[in-house]
Amino acid sequence: MKYHLLLFLSLLTFGANAQLDVELTSHTDKEKLKQLQLERVTQQYDLAKWTFTDKVLIDESATRPYSHPTLTITVSRPSDDGSFLSQYLHEQIHWFEDSRQIEVNKVVATLKQKYPNAPITGPEGADGVFSTYLHLAVCLLEYDALTELLGKQKANEVVSTNSKYFYKWIYRTVLADPEFIRNVLKQSDLYINE
Repeated sequence: MKYHLLLFLSLLTFGANAQLDVELTSHTDKEKLKQLQLERVTQQYDLAKWTFTDKVLIDESATRPYSHPTLTITVSRPSDDGSFLSQYLHEQIHWFEDSRQIEVNKVVATLKQKYPNAPITGPEGADGVFSTYLHLAVCLLEYDALTELLGKQKANEVVSTNSKYFYKWIYRTVLADPEFIRNVLKQSDLYINE
């Protein structure tokens, strides 16, 4: 009964824009801080356009965020909302793309032709050929979402910072060639619109 009451209260604390089912793995102080950040950000920004799953797990033991089977975020940087938005939107966008495999395959094939020598391992690329090209699409959509929410200057800052640590080539390519990637997504019906 106590768990159900906590879950109900957790659902109520989020803004009208995002009714999320949030679970903390261990209920540590760091996880609770991250939950407060999630609440703050969902109240400050309308994230409905980029919300494709309502289940979110906050896990202090997670070494990186991931999208499936449950969108899982780490506890890092609980006061950096730009970084948090980048992480959160990125994982939500994976849910969007996961439901559109035909479109994803078309985009990946086109991006392979444009960038035939893309790195296929981290930290420059992702985990394999398909994942690297998929992440060009995910990271472009993430960049466009950040631009819409935070403005171009802050979005550039967040993505530039990401490019120093992970998906380095992918984020640099998104910043260098956003129009091409965006057009590929739009032509393949894989762009997030209103």
